[in-house]
Amino acid sequence: MRKFHVSAALGLATLACAATCLAAEPRESRLTALATLVHDPTPRVRLEALRALAKIPTAKSAELALSVLDQPMDPNLDYALWLTINDLSGPWITALQNGDWKTEGREKQLEFGLRAIKPEQASQVLGQLLAQHPLTRDGQGPWIELIGSAGTEKELRVLLDQVLASGFDDTASTRALKSLADATRLRKLKPGGSTVEIGKLLDSPSDAVRVETLKLAAVWKELGPYFPKLATLAGSAGSNPAVRTAAFDTLRAIGGKGALDALTALSAAGQEPAIRRQAVAALATLNLGQAMPAIVDVTKSLADETQAQDFWRSILPVKGAGKAIAEALPASGIPQPAARAGMRVAREGGRNDMDLVLALAKASGLAADTQAFTGQLIKELAAKAADKGDPHRGEMIFRRTDLACQSCHAIGGAGGKVGPDMTSIGASAPIDYLVESVLLPNAKIKEGYHSLIVTTKDGTEYTGTLARETPQEIVLRNAAGAEQAIAKADVAKREQGTLSLMPGGLLDPVGEQEQLDLFAFLSRLGKPGDFDASKGGVARRWRIYVESHTDQQNGQGNAMWDSPLDAKQWSPTYALVSGQLTRPVMDEAAKRQFWVGTLAIYLATELQTTQAGPVKLKLDATHGEVWVDGKKIGGTGESSVDLPAGKHRVIVKLDPKLIPDSLRLVSDASFVLN
Repeated sequence: MRKFHVSAALGLATLACAATCLAAEPRESRLTALATLVHDPTPRVRLEALRALAKIPTAKSAELALSVLDQPMDPNLDYALWLTINDLSGPWITALQNGDWKTEGREKQLEFGLRAIKPEQASQVLGQLLAQHPLTRDGQGPWIELIGSAGTEKELRVLLDQVLASGFDDTASTRALKSLADATRLRKLKPGGSTVEIGKLLDSPSDAVRVETLKLAAVWKELGPYFPKLATLAGSAGSNPAVRTAAFDTLRAIGGKGALDALTALSAAGQEPAIRRQAVAALATLNLGQAMPAIVDVTKSLADETQAQDFWRSILPVKGAGKAIAEALPASGIPQPAARAGMRVAREGGRNDMDLVLALAKASGLAADTQAFTGQLIKELAAKAADKGDPHRGEMIFRRTDLACQSCHAIGGAGGKVGPDMTSIGASAPIDYLVESVLLPNAKIKEGYHSLIVTTKDGTEYTGTLARETPQEIVLRNAAGAEQAIAKADVAKREQGTLSLMPGGLLDPVGEQEQLDLFAFLSRLGKPGDFDASKGGVARRWRIYVESHTDQQNGQGNAMWDSPLDAKQWSPTYALVSGQLTRPVMDEAAKRQFWVGTLAIYLATELQTTQAGPVKLKLDATHGEVWVDGKKIGGTGESSVDLPAGKHRVIVKLDPKLIPDSLRLVSDASFVLN
C-alpha cells in the first residue's frame, strides 16, 4: 500500500494527487488511509477525506465521516459532512436498524446524521430508537429535537402527551414545545388527535413554559376553550414581558372576531401605554383601517425615541401601512422623538416609505431629509474630517445607541452582523468613500448586503440580510440585528431589494463636528495604533454581572458560572477598539453609576483552545482577579493555566470599591464570545 503524509502545509495539488492514488487502492486500504486523514489537524485535509469517504458506500465510511465531529468544526467542514452523510445515508441507516452502529456515546453524531438526511429516511429509524431510549424527565439526549425534525404524527403525539402529563421538567418542556412548533412550522406536521389541551399549560408557574406554549398555539392557530386566557395574559401589567409579547403574537396569529374584539379593547385610550402599543401593532396586522385611529393617537403620545422606534418597527411591516399612516397623520402635533424614529424606520432595512417620511417631518417641524450631497461636498467633508476630526471622540459617537452603528457593524469581532465588518475599513477605503457610504448608503452597496424582502402569505413584509437558509426556512437579520425565521411554506414572494439596510439620513441629528469625528474614527480603523483591531488575542466582547446581597440570599451565588451568558442577569457590552474596557462603559452596561450594595462585579468572556496545553493571559488593570472555568489563576499582570481543548469561560472579578478606570485582557488563545 502506498504511504501518504499529509501536513498542514499540504497544497491542493497534493490533496488531489492523494485522492487519485487512494482511488486505485483496495477498499479496506482506502478506508485505513482515510481513517487517518479524517482526523488530520488540518481542516482542509479532513474536508477532502470526508468527500473521499462519500465514494465508498459502506457503514464504516459513515462511521468515519461522523467521527469528524470529535474535532473542531467550521462551516466548510459542516457542509462537507452534510453532503457526505447524505451520500452514505443508505448503509448508515441499515447499520442503525440492525444495531451495528451503536448510539451510546455518539449522541452528537446521531443528532447531526438524522438532521442531515431526509426526514422520511430519519423517520425509518426514529421510532425504533425511541423504543430503546424512552424520553427522560430531564430530556436527556437529542431525542426531543429529533422528534421535531424527523418524527411522524405518532412520535409527535408521544412528545405532546409527555408534556401534558408533566412528564418533563420545565427546561425539557420548553424544548418539547418548541420542537412541536418546529414540526408544524417547517414540516406542516402535528400530533394526531386533539391538541387544544396545550391551553392548560398557560397556567404553568414557569414563564418559559408559558412563552413556548403561546408560540406553539400561534403555530397551531387554535386554543379552543382556553382562547380567552390570551387577552388576560396580554392585558395584564403584571405579566412577564416575554409572556405578554407572546400572547399578543398568538392573538394576531389566531385572528378572527375574538382576536379583533380583544385587541380593540386593549388598544383603547386609558390602557397602560406599553400594553396599548403592542395591542395597536397586533390589531394593525389584522385590520389596518380599524387600527388607524389608535396608531395616530399612540404616535402623538410617543416622547421616548427608543419606544417610538420599537413601535414603528412593529407597525411598518404591515403591507401598505406606511402610505396609510402618512395619509392619516395630522398636519401638526407629532412629537419630534416619535417623528425622528418613524423617519428612520421608514428608510431602514431596504424600506423607503418617503410618503411617511415627509408626513412625519411636516407634522413635527423637522427637516424632511439631509441636504443633497454632491461629489464636491463629500470631498470637502472628507478633507475636514482628516484635518479636524478627533477619532477618539468619533469612537464614542460610533457607540451611541441612537445611531446603532455598533449593533449593525462589528469591529474586531465586537458588534452586530447586519452590515459589513468594519475592522479594516479605514486601511482599505479612502475617507471620501467612507463619507459617501454613511451619508448616501444606497449609492454603493457592498456585495452580499443588499436587502432581501420576503412577503408572507398573510401579507406581512420582512426585510433584512440573509443570515442563513435551509431547505425548510429563510432566516433574515433585520436592521435591529434580530433574526427572523420564516418557514418557506409561508412565503408568498421573495425578492432582492435595491436599497441598503442602513437608513438614509442617519446623521441628521448629529452636528457637523460630531460627523467629522465619526468619519475620522472610521478612517483610522485597521491602521497601526489605537484603532487596529485586526489582531486577535484581545477580549472585546464582554458580559457584566453585578452580584448583590439579594443574589446570595436567593441562592444565586454561582450564577457567574452556572447561568448562560445570554441570560438576563448578564449585560452585554463591548470594549473599545483598543481592547480597553473603561469605567464609563462598565457603568453604562450595568445601568448604574455607583456600585452601592454590590458584593462583586463579574466581567465574563470566552476563550477557545484548539488543543490541550498552557494558555497565557494578561490583565492590564490596577485591580482585578482572573478566573478560568471556576478556578482563580491570577490577578493583574500575566498568568498561565493548563486547559483542555474546547471553550472556556474567563471571568475578571472586581471589588466594587476598587473598580479600575479601565482594564484590558489579552491571551495567546482566541476570544470567541458571541
